[in-house]
Amino acid sequence: MSKRYLLYKFCRNAEHHLITWLTAEGLKEANLAVKLLQKNHPLSQDLALGSGEFFEIIEEHQLKPGEWEKAMQELTLRQDGLQPQAEKKDGGG
Repeated sequence: MSKRYLLYKFCRNAEHHLITWLTAEGLKEANLAVKLLQKNHPLSQDLALGSGEFFEIIEEHQLKPGEWEKAMQELTLRQDGLQPQAEKKDGGG
């Protein structure tokens, strides 16, 4: 049975950023999905890890009430998605 996950990137400055959500049969498959995202989006700054940075994959049922919905709203409102930095449109904001 598929499960839903949120992918976060944790940075050196202790900030974390919501990258995307994904569906997988388990955590092993979710980790594989992240590797495939990195392979298919090599220029995406969201998917590039620097020194001291790491990804965290959180299963939906481990989230606080309302956290999944808040994350979905945040992702829906984004206009730039997983585009490479060089391809992002200059939206002036």
